[in-house]
Amino acid sequence: MTEYQPRYKWRVTWPDEGDKDSWQTDFQGWDGERPVGRIRYEPQGPKRGFWQWSGHGGRVRQRLTPHQGYEPTAREASRKVEEYYSQLMAHNDLPEGKP
Repeated sequence: MTEYQPRYKWRVTWPDEGDKDSWQTDFQGWDGERPVGRIRYEPQGPKRGFWQWSGHGGRVRQRLTPHQGYEPTAREASRKVEEYYSQLMAHNDLPEGKP
């Protein structure tokens, strides 16, 4: 099975000087200037070791659910965000940008 290859640009959300690993654990996806979503690693709690994903999509008339969840890898979390984003844009009759 081939690992998912993200379609959009993913960047570090922000480096946290108090967390030396933050550059590896918190990312925001972008479709040009439009936010696609965010993924972040859960180092504690009941979802420890999973990646939380949250779909965004800019200003739209109607949101879809579920718009967030957990996946075992960063790649799978980014896939969920990008799938949500594609569905959200289609649902609102809006074009996706060029990844």
